[in-house]
Amino acid sequence: MRAARALVRWRAEDLAEASKIGIATIRRAEGTDGALSMTPANQAAIRAALEAAGVIFVEENGEGPGVRLKKQAPAVAELTETIHALDEKIAAIDVEGEPSPEIGMNRLKKALVQNEQTNLKNRRTSLRKGKPK
Repeated sequence: MRAARALVRWRAEDLAEASKIGIATIRRAEGTDGALSMTPANQAAIRAALEAAGVIFVEENGEGPGVRLKKQAPAVAELTETIHALDEKIAAIDVEGEPSPEIGMNRLKKALVQNEQTNLKNRRTSLRKGKPK
C-alpha cells in the first residue's frame, strides 16, 4: 500500500481522505508485514481510491504482487509541456537593469506568467491525485 501511495505522491492523509478511511487504519495497515489486517470493505475502498488515482495492482506472478502507474493521461502530459514552455517564456523576460517603465512592465509580465504556471502545476497535481479541478 505504501508503494502505491508513493507512485501517486500521496501522504497517508491523502489516502485516508480519498478512501474515506481513518488515518489510524491506514497507518496500522502500513505497519504490518504481509497481508493487510483490515476489513474487506476498507481494502476495497483503499484499492478503489488508488486505482482512481492511476495505480494498477499487479497480481502475484511468482515474483510477488506489485503496483505500477498508468500511463499519464493526455491532459497531464499536455499540462507538463505547457509548464515547460512557460519556463522558457519566464527566462526570456528581461527584468534586470535600471528601474524604468519597461522594466516595471516586464516584472509584471513575469509575475503573471509565473502565476499562470503555478495554476497549471496545481491543476496537474489535482489530475494526478484523481481530483480534477
